[in-house]
Amino acid sequence: MRFQTVGRCCAVGAFLAAIAVGYMSNSGARAGGDPAGSPSLYTKLHRASVEILVDGRMTGSGCFVDPAGIVLTACHVVKDVENKRLEVISPTIGCIAAKRIATDLGHDLALLSVPKRRWGYPSLEVATRNPDALSTVFLTSSPIWRHGLVLKGTVARSDPSFCLQTSLNCYIRCMYIDGASPVGSSGGAWCDRRGRVVGVQSGYLNNNDKSWVGIAFAAPSDAIARLIAERGDRKIATLGATMDELWTQSPGFIARLPKGVRGVVPPRVKKGGPLEAAGLTRETLILEIDGKPVSYLDTLLDIVQSKKPGDEVTLKVIEPIGTPPRKVKVTLGQVK
Repeated sequence: MRFQTVGRCCAVGAFLAAIAVGYMSNSGARAGGDPAGSPSLYTKLHRASVEILVDGRMTGSGCFVDPAGIVLTACHVVKDVENKRLEVISPTIGCIAAKRIATDLGHDLALLSVPKRRWGYPSLEVATRNPDALSTVFLTSSPIWRHGLVLKGTVARSDPSFCLQTSLNCYIRCMYIDGASPVGSSGGAWCDRRGRVVGVQSGYLNNNDKSWVGIAFAAPSDAIARLIAERGDRKIATLGATMDELWTQSPGFIARLPKGVRGVVPPRVKKGGPLEAAGLTRETLILEIDGKPVSYLDTLLDIVQSKKPGDEVTLKVIEPIGTPPRKVKVTLGQVK
């Protein structure tokens, strides 16, 4: 079964006129039952959370990660803000003008800043390490225009992986979470039981028929901490293609290759991109990168995104036309 990924953005449209009333009515909400959802944790998450408005239209969620006025969100939530009005809003702070100060397209992350105020802003600490598999985590966001919700999930994998973020048209390094991620939750913080940020909601997996499968993906805390420390745009290298592992391809395509080979194929090669410039096509099977076998997509993208745009990598490739494997040098492009 093949999966696609979809970025998460929400629209408010005519609902904007009702934001103030609906939003403020939620300001005293409380989560009950599980001790992890007790008022102390809920209040901590809720007070630090914001919604993002672009030209008055809600595009996603976010949270303060610095009392001085630094807001963390997903990059695709604020990717097109040039010459537009950017604001953050919550019942705690009201509606405040913001500006984008840093982005990381390789993790779908962005930082915003708002004017400092004497008493600061309620903010969340960022965890120093990525969460363990099977950890319980909580998403604070405003899904489907419902303000101030905290949803529960479970970390589904022990280490970060890579996923195609269609809203940015690039691969992002992310962690997978078994949990709901409805429209409007993009940019919301996934937090641990202590209220520390361990991820930022980016998107979700769905099947070819667009049915939701209950798996969210989010930027991991190590990338979040790095962006907050650097506070500048990160340049991400790319091969300029979407990628699939060989075993996801049709039986007919696999049968045309030597028996037992493994690798990654680029079913959609960007016109004018690095792979096309190197003479590779959608039928090229990438066997190695810089001498390392690439049976799995993660291996290939780990190496690519560890490089800088303009760096050169050596690919070992083969085509299903009976020719022997060959090595090709490829100059990496930049995700934009």
